[in-house]
Parts: sequence; structure tokens; C-alpha cells
Amino acid sequence: MVRPTLRLPSLNALQVFEAAARHESFTRAAAELGVTQTAVSHQVKALEAELGAPLFRRSPRRLSLTPSGQAWAAELLVVFQRLHDANARLRSMGSNTRPTVAVSIIPSFGARWLVPRLGRFMEQNPEIDVRISASERLIDFGVEPFDLGIRYGSGRYPGLFCEKLADDAWVVVCAPKLLPRLKLKTASDLARATLLCDDEANAWATWFAAVGQAAPRNLSSNEITDSGMVVEAALRGQGVALARWSLACDEIKNEKLALVFPKQRAVPTGLAYYLVGPRENLSRAPVVAFRDWLRKEAEAL
Repeated sequence: MVRPTLRLPSLNALQVFEAAARHESFTRAAAELGVTQTAVSHQVKALEAELGAPLFRRSPRRLSLTPSGQAWAAELLVVFQRLHDANARLRSMGSNTRPTVAVSIIPSFGARWLVPRLGRFMEQNPEIDVRISASERLIDFGVEPFDLGIRYGSGRYPGLFCEKLADDAWVVVCAPKLLPRLKLKTASDLARATLLCDDEANAWATWFAAVGQAAPRNLSSNEITDSGMVVEAALRGQGVALARWSLACDEIKNEKLALVFPKQRAVPTGLAYYLVGPRENLSRAPVVAFRDWLRKEAEAL
């Protein structure tokens, strides 16, 4: 059979639209999917742009479907119901295979924290297979074959089991070779350094305020949207980084990164890592084993 050449819209965007159409509310769709209302709005707008047609009529008090939106919603209701049914049927068929735990995780935390420790879980549980998927995109546990997710946020994930693993904080780090060259004694000395940060809004300004210092004018700052890449850039001597402790702690311990202000307390980011997933998954033995191991590892954070 020859596949049609017309490119399909983003499955993620279709999933978000289907939830918004079913609820006729971006707010309720966001609560179901465990994301922000802004994220839902952006996904719907992107889908409308890709399809070249408005899907909703937006008014201050009401959200309603356009004719195009009604047509897409009716088709997607059937499609996603079939996916749910297939997921339940096919996962039950695999009950005779080796026990497996499937985990969705954000790439930065997966690469810089989880994977370096994962060998210990495998050594302690040789009978359990692990499947790690690193992605920033939304996960629908009802459709996609994941047991657990590790998310970084505020802890509001309606409809899911949610357990805090660890808080996080900002630390200022750089490659050790930069310290004697830059001679950074106080926060104001950062004016002569190239600063690195992720895309957290006003991250450096927040840090300066937290340590009671006014941010110097004309700071040179490079933004790298992936927090793990910020740490990598600091390791390569590309500047002084405002890094998340969770992603830099191993490199600090191994003296590959240095704390620029070792006497300065870390500044809380206000966000934390959470273990989330459908509550019914917590009864599966591989999930129980992974959750117990993860809790112990996270204590060090």
C-alpha cells in the first residue's frame, strides 16, 4: 500500500487540541495533560497555523469550536479512543516477557544525573529491563507505554500520582582554569566574565537579587535553552554558568567544575523534580523497585 504524501500534523498538537475540544476549555485540558494553560494555547495556535484554519472561536467568557474544529474533533475522538484500546490490548500481550520499567524524563536531568547512576539499578535488579526516553514533549500515560515520568516543575500534575524527589537550586560555576584568570571575589566582579544561563526568565537577575547585589550593567550573557548544555559549556571553559545544582553536582564533586563563590548559599530555583505516573502502575513490581531505588539516589540531592 502506498502511503499518502501529505504530511501529518504534530501528534502532540493533535492530542492537546483533542483534549481542549472535548473540554471546550484550555484550562481543563491543561489540568488533564499536566501542563500549563499557556502550553495548551501555544500548541493549538501552532496546529491552526499548520492546518491553515481556525479551530476555535475565542471570546472572554467562552471557547467554542469552528466548523473545522468540530470536524477535526469528531475524527480525533475516534482515533485517540482506538489508540487507548490498542495500548491496553498490546501491553497486556507482553505480560510473558521480561519485567520492564519504562520511564520518560527530561533530557538534561536524564543525561547529567540519571544515566550516570543507572548502572547501580541494573546491578541491583538484573532481572528488570529499563527503557529510558528523554523528551521535553507531553506524555499521555493512557496512550503511550510509559510507567513513570520524572518532571521538573511546580508539582501540579492533576490526575497523576506525584511524589517530590528533590528541590533544586542555582549555583555559579566555571572551569577551574578560569578562576585565577578572572579573579572573581564578589558578585560585582562577574561584569568582566562571559555569563552562561538557560532560558529561565531573568535567571541572573534573580540570582543577583537573592544574594543582595545589584546586577552590573552591560553584562555579557549567553543563553542556552538546554540546562544540561549550560553545564557542558562551563566544563569547556566558555564562561561562568548559573547552573542547576542537580546537573552540576557530579562535576563539582569530581573537581571538573569549581564553585565561583563557595561561601555563598545556593539560591533555590523554586522548582523541583517529581516522580509522576498513573497510580495503578505503582503496584507493578518493576515500578516499585525503580521507585525505591530512585528515592534513595535522590536523597543526595
